[in-house]
Amino acid sequence: MASNGVDLVFEGFDTTDELGDVRAEIPEDLPDVQNDELIKSVLTKGVDLRQYSRQIEQELNDLEDEQLASYEEHEGALLELDSEIRSCDEVLENMERLLVNFKSSLGAINNDIQSLQNDSLSMSVKLKNRVVAEKQLDKIIQGVVVPPDAVRLICNGEVNERYLECLVEVNKRIAYMRVHSKQHKRLRAFQEIQPELDRLCFRASSKLREFLLDKINVLRSLNSNAHVLQSSIFLKYRFFNHFLIERHPEAAVEVRDNYIHIMRQYYLDHFETYQRGLMKLERVVADKTDVIGMEESNKLSLFGAAKPVARDKANVFNLGARASSALIESEDSSPRAIVLSIASDANEKYTFEALFRSYSLALVDNATTEYEFIMQFFVSPKARQRITGSDMARMVFSHIFDPSMRVGEQFLKAYLETTYDALGVLLCVRIMSQLASELQRRQVPVLDSYVNSMNMLLWPRFQAILDGHIESAKRLASYKAKSKIDTQPPAIVRRYAELASSLLRLNQGYNTHVVALSLARLRTEVQAYLAHVADGSSDKHASLVFLINSYDLLLTVLYENGFSEREEEVSSWKQEFATTVMAFAESELEKHFGYLKLFVIDAERQSDIAQISADELGRTASVFNGEWRAQISAINSSIIQSFSNFRTGTEILHVVLGQLIIYYTRFHSLYDRRIARRAASASEICQPVGVQTVMVDIKKYRNNF
Repeated sequence: MASNGVDLVFEGFDTTDELGDVRAEIPEDLPDVQNDELIKSVLTKGVDLRQYSRQIEQELNDLEDEQLASYEEHEGALLELDSEIRSCDEVLENMERLLVNFKSSLGAINNDIQSLQNDSLSMSVKLKNRVVAEKQLDKIIQGVVVPPDAVRLICNGEVNERYLECLVEVNKRIAYMRVHSKQHKRLRAFQEIQPELDRLCFRASSKLREFLLDKINVLRSLNSNAHVLQSSIFLKYRFFNHFLIERHPEAAVEVRDNYIHIMRQYYLDHFETYQRGLMKLERVVADKTDVIGMEESNKLSLFGAAKPVARDKANVFNLGARASSALIESEDSSPRAIVLSIASDANEKYTFEALFRSYSLALVDNATTEYEFIMQFFVSPKARQRITGSDMARMVFSHIFDPSMRVGEQFLKAYLETTYDALGVLLCVRIMSQLASELQRRQVPVLDSYVNSMNMLLWPRFQAILDGHIESAKRLASYKAKSKIDTQPPAIVRRYAELASSLLRLNQGYNTHVVALSLARLRTEVQAYLAHVADGSSDKHASLVFLINSYDLLLTVLYENGFSEREEEVSSWKQEFATTVMAFAESELEKHFGYLKLFVIDAERQSDIAQISADELGRTASVFNGEWRAQISAINSSIIQSFSNFRTGTEILHVVLGQLIIYYTRFHSLYDRRIARRAASASEICQPVGVQTVMVDIKKYRNNF
């Protein structure tokens, strides 16, 4: 055995083959055995493997013997344990059988539960379906089934409020059938009840037709109050007619035509009676002789003698209170129409525009009530929401009211054929304008044609009447003027002033071009007439006084009616007045201070102040100094005699004296400039009175008027 290892020598053994056998017998897990610590230790110590193997084998045998001895020692306990194990196996087998049986029972119960669940789901679905079906069937039943009491009342009952309630229910059933007939056409109930509902509908339509026709026939009497019957009966039972319109159109047309026929005659009779009564109350305002250019001396009586007519006949040219009593929107006007019985008992008379207003108000009020009734009674709620409903109402209204509107047109035509009252005609125009506004406010669009036709009658006649006034002024201007003139305004001036003021009042807020144009033409002719009269006089002073008095009267009337210079009419006459007053002032100065005026004008024309004659300057100053106070007094007296109007006289006197101061101031300027060049001889020329002295004296005449 070497120092570094152990040499094992096996004598007597052929190890070659054995080694091969050993290698063959070496297990595959030898690498794992080599890693065992015990084997490593044995191999390291050089222990004899056979010996070691026998030792191990001996140990195993000893261990086996020990185990057998131990087994024999514990045999009773093991047998008892075995018995217990067998007993436990039997118990476990019983439990297994019980569990298997329990499992089988649970499976059966589970199957029963699933079956019950399926049945419950099926019942729930069936219940829901039945509830839905019940609701639908209940809705259908409620929609188609008519209570027996309602059927008996519809067929045999009296038409009253209870009948109306039943008819409403029946109409709901009919409407439901029509809406859902296609959807439920296979339902036997629908097939069976449809003919019954048709017969019931026909029976109801027949009774309603008779009922409505009977009520409409009551309107034939003139003593009946149609509006009361409409509100108390027809509107109360308007559903009856709506039912006929929807369910029995032929009967509805018959009812409508019968109503139209009776109400047309009803309104025609009432309006004809009212119109004839109004005509008896008319007070004629003007005839063909009442034009601004007609002289009183030309108005002849039946036998050719002069017919005395009061100057400025009242209400022909002056509007006065006619507007407040005729216009609808006036604060003083009564909104009510004229009551014939009251007016006749009081023996009252009215101008035509008041009668026309009363007739138009009655027509509009009745038309408004009738149109609203037609919309509610003859137009069903469904049609009312469509344009066709409005067209139907217009058609029915037109058939009823056309004759009554023609009565109004004939009423106006008869008046226009004979009237010469321009104010009355224009008042009628304004009445129609206000009625149109009132109809628009009430939303009644059925009288537009009536308003238009009335305006087409009124405007041409208004123009013709004003043309007559214009022609009368032309005729006056064509006559030969008198050489001796009356300085007081002629009748045409006041007539024109009142007529112009009245037309302007009626045109306020309207600004109608026809009125403004006609008034401008009339103003031109009146101006031409006044100029013609003034130019024909040989007395220039009287002509100017005539024009001033005429213009002053015109302006006074215009101012009294509340017009200012913003109006073209006022500004035009104001300009004529100012021009004439200035001409009058120049004329008065020419008459009383002509020498002064002539000297100033001639002297101012000289290119050199030295060319003015000092002697002439002195003589002019001397004459003025000697007579200026007397001449001013004469001017004052002349104006007092010529103009009775305090305001006008004062204004004219101020203008005349003002012009005098202007001329005298210019004279003083010439005097100072001329005498300044001849300072040495200034004492030889008469010294003129100072301007301030003249002005102080003039102030004394300020309040003479």
